[in-house]
Amino acid sequence: MKIAVMGTGGFAVPAFRKLLQAGHEVPLLVTMPIRTRASDRLPLPEIRQVAAEFHVPIYEPDNVNESGAGELRRAGADLLFICDYGKILSPEIITVFPLGGVNLHGSILPKYRGAAPINRAILAGETTLGVSLIHITPAVDAGPVIAVDSYEPDPADTAPVIEEALAEMGGNLLLAHLPKIEKGLDTPIPQDDSQACKAPKIRKEEGRIDWTESVRQIRNRYRGLQPWPKTFSDWIRSGGKPPVRLILGPLEIAGTGADSFAPCGTVIKADRDGILVQAGDGLVRIGGVQPSGKKAMLPGPFLSGYRMKAGDLLQ
Repeated sequence: MKIAVMGTGGFAVPAFRKLLQAGHEVPLLVTMPIRTRASDRLPLPEIRQVAAEFHVPIYEPDNVNESGAGELRRAGADLLFICDYGKILSPEIITVFPLGGVNLHGSILPKYRGAAPINRAILAGETTLGVSLIHITPAVDAGPVIAVDSYEPDPADTAPVIEEALAEMGGNLLLAHLPKIEKGLDTPIPQDDSQACKAPKIRKEEGRIDWTESVRQIRNRYRGLQPWPKTFSDWIRSGGKPPVRLILGPLEIAGTGADSFAPCGTVIKADRDGILVQAGDGLVRIGGVQPSGKKAMLPGPFLSGYRMKAGDLLQ
């Protein structure tokens, strides 16, 4: 089949590569322009590297909805595949293709529609995560569902690890269902809009740890906010010294239940094996610390230089 691909981020890469390796013709990769590059030595985005490897032409309009219909029509593709592109498409773009378009989304729809489905699912404490292949409609991530695949990640897995697994899973899902899509034999199921929830972009301030949360909520905040904005707290030091912003992680559950009567955010113990902090229902172990403007350190080297002690407060 002749398939035009729209993708920018890494989540689209496995599916893009699998299409090419399977022998499908990709006449065009549509991707967002590279806005800034501090150095020519910086590597190209991975999706562009794959395009170069397989000699796929790249089209990078500022706004594909304003100027892209003609270029896409000239590509002569049967189907549009879009994944992790970065812009909502107009109805006109979708109608360019005889078979319409399909989208690979990083959640089990209708839950987590939006820009950050994997991160939001982890933050919400979901234990089963997955991908959905849907037909594209004008409403964001609301098209009928062609197929879903899912798995249960390890409770310690962070967002990048889960995203990599889901991206591979999604590429396989796409290949498995293309024959039916090509023949018009797929039987998509409308989404139940009453079950939908949004997955907006992550904001930097969401990385601040609320130590009144449960140990599982704090661990999930760490897992879901990698690699950005990560999880952080301000260390309130004694003696009138100014607070120090600390990026914290990895974070592990060190015990649940009434481990201490200390206020939430209190350092219970600090040694080279980790820093134990009181949370809402137990203790969290901090396995790494990065003071503002410094390199990340294990607890031992950090404590040698910064003298954090039991009774100090993180907030």
